Amino acid sequence: MRKILLGLSTLILISCGTSKNSSDQKSTIDQNDFVWDFSQPKKYIYTYWQEVDVTNNMDKDMQADKSKIIGNGYLNVRVKENNLADLSLTDLKMDMIMFDDNGKAKDTMSNTAPASVIQDMKPNSTFGNDNHNFIFDLIFPLPKKKLKVGEKDKIPMEMPFNTNGSKLSVKGFNTLEFVGMEKYEGKEVAILKGNIDITNLEIPEELNGTYKSSSIGKGTYYFDIENQYFVGAELQMTMKILIDTETSEKDDMGMFADMQSDNKFKIRLEKIEL
Repeated sequence: MRKILLGLSTLILISCGTSKNSSDQKSTIDQNDFVWDFSQPKKYIYTYWQEVDVTNNMDKDMQADKSKIIGNGYLNVRVKENNLADLSLTDLKMDMIMFDDNGKAKDTMSNTAPASVIQDMKPNSTFGNDNHNFIFDLIFPLPKKKLKVGEKDKIPMEMPFNTNGSKLSVKGFNTLEFVGMEKYEGKEVAILKGNIDITNLEIPEELNGTYKSSSIGKGTYYFDIENQYFVGAELQMTMKILIDTETSEKDDMGMFADMQSDNKFKIRLEKIEL
């Protein structure tokens, strides 16, 4: 059961890279810039909640399996002395509910996932390498330029798409719009709206079969510009993957996989430890 639960969790928390950018120093910014305050060591602690509805079909002649995953834990941003921060998911308790063909719950599995750490996030929410969690890119995105109310910035996104030994990628954008300032939990914060569209999958002509991958969704991000940190975020995203290399040949070694996951995430700042 543990392997099944962690395996499905891996489908949700996919690793990928984004464009690389140089880090920003606090001394060179003003209140119109969207960057974290990494000027001194501290720890931002957020509550982390996710809910995922999964439909998974590995056989064209069978009905798809359906399940729901609910996770609760903490997302931490630990600022270090080198103007970088480590991100970690801790105390992530996950419940997975399996449903029968009639849509009734038939089994529930629970598990506490091991802590995971991604090192060296820069003040502009980018990383110095591609080996980090894709979800962090969606939870903490920041514009790469100053924005006035109503202006947008397209943040390049890239997800891996690996199949049968081929390492492909799906490309797209999270288009952030600065929609204005408003009171949020007693603070005056900037509201950023994100439009996520990661659907550009280029299939080499050497690969036979059908390959599709798309991630489409929307996010709302609450950023304290004056004190330079996120106070919350909400995200909804639908991910679809289709791989069909089966043929009618007797010795066919093809495969079939058709998966959809409807993802919801909610992050709220709980406290800051100095």
